[in-house]
Amino acid sequence: MSMKTVPLSEYLAEIGTQQVLANALGVQQSAVSQMVRSGRNIEVIIHEDGRIEAQELRPIPARPRKAVA
Repeated sequence: MSMKTVPLSEYLAEIGTQQVLANALGVQQSAVSQMVRSGRNIEVIIHEDGRIEAQELRPIPARPRKAVA
Protein backbone atom coordinates (compact mmCIF):
# COMPACT_ATOMS: atom_id res chain seq x y z
CA MET A 1 0.00 0.00 0.00
CA SER A 2 1.24 3.49 -0.78
CA MET A 3 0.37 6.84 0.70
CA LYS A 4 -3.15 8.15 0.17
CA THR A 5 -4.06 11.78 -0.49
CA VAL A 6 -7.56 13.12 0.25
CA PRO A 7 -9.08 16.62 0.36
CA LEU A 8 -9.31 18.15 3.83
CA SER A 9 -13.12 18.16 3.87
CA GLU A 10 -13.27 14.49 2.89
CA TYR A 11 -10.74 13.54 5.57
CA LEU A 12 -12.71 15.40 8.24
CA ALA A 13 -15.93 13.68 7.12
CA GLU A 14 -14.22 10.29 7.57
CA ILE A 15 -12.65 10.89 11.01
CA GLY A 16 -15.30 13.18 12.41
CA THR A 17 -13.50 15.94 14.35
CA GLN A 18 -11.10 18.76 13.75
CA GLN A 19 -9.43 17.98 17.08
CA VAL A 20 -8.39 14.49 15.96
CA LEU A 21 -6.79 15.94 12.82
CA ALA A 22 -5.15 18.75 14.80
CA ASN A 23 -3.58 16.22 17.15
CA ALA A 24 -2.28 14.16 14.22
CA LEU A 25 -0.74 17.26 12.60
CA GLY A 26 0.63 18.70 15.83
CA VAL A 27 -1.37 21.93 15.58
CA GLN A 28 -4.19 23.56 17.52
CA GLN A 29 -7.80 22.76 16.63
CA SER A 30 -8.30 26.43 15.80
CA ALA A 31 -5.70 26.10 13.02
CA VAL A 32 -7.71 23.27 11.44
CA SER A 33 -10.88 25.32 11.82
CA GLN A 34 -9.25 28.23 10.00
CA MET A 35 -8.12 25.89 7.20
CA VAL A 36 -11.70 24.71 6.75
CA ARG A 37 -13.24 28.20 6.88
CA SER A 38 -10.72 29.69 4.45
CA GLY A 39 -11.70 27.34 1.62
CA ARG A 40 -8.02 26.82 0.77
CA ASN A 41 -7.04 23.82 -1.36
CA ILE A 42 -5.58 21.60 1.38
CA GLU A 43 -4.93 17.89 1.02
CA VAL A 44 -4.26 15.40 3.79
CA ILE A 45 -1.59 12.78 3.14
CA ILE A 46 -1.95 9.46 4.95
CA HIS A 47 1.33 7.55 4.88
CA GLU A 48 1.66 3.76 4.98
CA ASP A 49 2.97 3.91 8.56
CA GLY A 50 -0.07 5.94 9.70
CA ARG A 51 1.63 9.34 9.78
CA ILE A 52 -0.55 12.25 8.73
CA GLU A 53 0.62 15.37 6.90
CA ALA A 54 -1.23 18.17 5.17
CA GLN A 55 -0.24 20.41 2.31
CA GLU A 56 -1.79 23.36 0.57
CA LEU A 57 -1.82 23.34 -3.21
CA ARG A 58 -1.31 26.83 -4.60
CA PRO A 59 -0.71 28.21 -8.05
CA ILE A 60 2.64 29.76 -8.90
CA PRO A 61 2.82 32.65 -8.47
CA ALA A 62 0.40 32.50 -5.56
CA ARG A 63 -0.33 36.20 -5.76
CA PRO A 64 -0.90 37.82 -9.14
CA ARG A 65 1.39 40.71 -9.95
CA LYS A 66 -0.06 44.19 -9.94
CA ALA A 67 -0.40 45.75 -13.36
CA VAL A 68 2.29 48.32 -14.06
CA ALA A 69 0.68 51.68 -14.79
